[in-house]
Amino acid sequence: MNISRDSRASQLFQFEHVFGTKTKYWDQREGVDRMNNGLDLSRFDDTSNWDPLRQELKLIQTQIVARHGTRYPTSENINEIEDLLSRLKPFEKALPKWMQNFTLPYNLSVENELADAGQREIREFGARSLFRSGHDQAQTYSKEKYRLVHTCVTRTRDSAIAFASAYFANAKAVRYIKYPRNKDLLLRFFDQCARYQHEIKHNQTAQEQFYMFHTTSVMAKNVQWLKQSLGLTNEKIALTTEDAISVQTACAFDIALYHNKHHWCTLLSDAFVHSLEYLDDIKQFYWIGGGYKINYEMSAVLLREIFATMEAKARGDSALRGIFFFAHAETTLPLMTLLGYGDRSPLLSNATDTAITSRGFRTSILSPFAANLQFRLFETKTTHDFFVQILVNEKEIPIPGCGRVFCKLSKLEQIWHYYLKTYKLGSLSHLQHNSKFW
Repeated sequence: MNISRDSRASQLFQFEHVFGTKTKYWDQREGVDRMNNGLDLSRFDDTSNWDPLRQELKLIQTQIVARHGTRYPTSENINEIEDLLSRLKPFEKALPKWMQNFTLPYNLSVENELADAGQREIREFGARSLFRSGHDQAQTYSKEKYRLVHTCVTRTRDSAIAFASAYFANAKAVRYIKYPRNKDLLLRFFDQCARYQHEIKHNQTAQEQFYMFHTTSVMAKNVQWLKQSLGLTNEKIALTTEDAISVQTACAFDIALYHNKHHWCTLLSDAFVHSLEYLDDIKQFYWIGGGYKINYEMSAVLLREIFATMEAKARGDSALRGIFFFAHAETTLPLMTLLGYGDRSPLLSNATDTAITSRGFRTSILSPFAANLQFRLFETKTTHDFFVQILVNEKEIPIPGCGRVFCKLSKLEQIWHYYLKTYKLGSLSHLQHNSKFW
C-alpha cells in the first residue's frame, strides 16, 4: 500500500505539542498564536484585564523553578535510533527517499547537552519574566537581590546563563550557585531519597502499567503502521515496540531542535503519535508523577524552602527580589503534582480510548522542555497584606485548595501546613532556610 507521506506532513503541526517530556516549550495561554515563534512582549501585558485586587497589588518577589531548555537526545536515544537505521540499511532502496544515505544531525558528542533551541527558549522565557515583573529594561544583578541556582548537570547551568543574559544588564557579573550531586537536597531530592530510589526508580514492578501497554494491540498496530510507512510491508524485517518509540523520539527531537517535520515525523499517524504519548505519560506518571505518593511528596523539601523565602521577604528580613532555580523534569513535575496541578487519577494500560483522550495528566502540558513554576509574592499597597500567585508554565491557574489566582500567604500556610510543618522524609526534613547551600 502506498501511503501519501506529503499529506501526513502537512498535518503535523498538530503533533508539535504531544511528545510528552520531549515536547518543545509552548505558550499555553488562551488567545496566543501557537504558530507564532516570534517574541512579542506586548502579548504579556495583562494590565487591561486587571481587577481591583490586581491594581492594589505590588510585586515584591519572584521565585522560579524551571526545567532546562531543549536538550540533545540521550546516548541511549541516539544509540537506539542508530541501531534502527543500521537494521534498515539492507532495505534502503525501498525506504522513503530522505532515509537513503541518511545520517543523524547529532551524535554522542553532544548527548544530553543544552541545544541552541533550548538556549533560545530560556532566553525568551527570561525576557518574558523580566517584562512580567514590571521592567521594561534589563535589571542590574547583585547577589543581595538575586540568586541563580542550578544542579550539577551542565545543561541546567547553561539554562541559568541563558536566562541571565536576557534578565540582567550585567549578566557577566552573575554569581551562579551550583549544588553538588551528592548534597543536592533541594533540586535533586530524587537522588537523595533512598526509599524513592529503591521502591520506584530501580524497581521495575513500579512500572507495571508501562510494560503492560507495550504488549497491547494498540502498540502492535503502531509497529505494523511503522513497517508500512517505511515501505517494508513485504520485507522480512522484524520491527518492535522499541523501534516505534525510537521513531517517535527522533520525530520529537526533529521538531524541538530543528522545527523539521519532513523526515521522521512523516512516518507517523495521528493514532501512532497519541498512543505513544500516552505510553510516555504512563511512564512519567509512575516515575515522577501522581502514581505513587513518594514521587511528589519528596518535593516538599523544595516547597518549604520556597515558602520560607517568601515568609522572610514578608517579614522584611530579606532583600531578595528574584530566586531562579534551574533543574529537571524530575524537579518540576513532582512539585507541580504536590501542589495539585498534576492529576493523580491512575493511568492504566487497558484504559478505554475515552479515558485516554480525557485524561488530566499530560506531560506535554505539564512538563515540556523549559517547564516552569513561578511563585510571585505581592504586597497590597494600602493594607500591607501579602498574596501569592503561582504561574504554571506562565499560565494563570487558580491555586488548588484556595480556588483563587491570588491567595493570601497566610491561607497558603494553612493549605500546605502538612508539607510545610509535619511531613518528614528522612534527612530531607532537616533542611533549613539559609542552609549551607546559600
